[in-house]
Amino acid sequence: IKLARHFIGLQTLGLTLKRCYREMVMLLVFICVAMAIFSALSQLLENGLDLGTKNKDYASIPSACWWVIIS
Repeated sequence: IKLARHFIGLQTLGLTLKRCYREMVMLLVFICVAMAIFSALSQLLENGLDLGTKNKDYASIPSACWWVIIS
């Protein structure tokens, strides 16, 4: 934060983030909703409705969510 006093680029970035706070929050909400939808969908597609074939990487929606995050 002390470096922002000396660099105009960091000051500009800080002002931009301060002015676009609502838009950034909305973007994060959209990303979280998309992540929840795609992790549930990937868990359903990989694990399937057949309980006999289990894929340990997609055993639950949170583990599929981790796959979505690292992808």
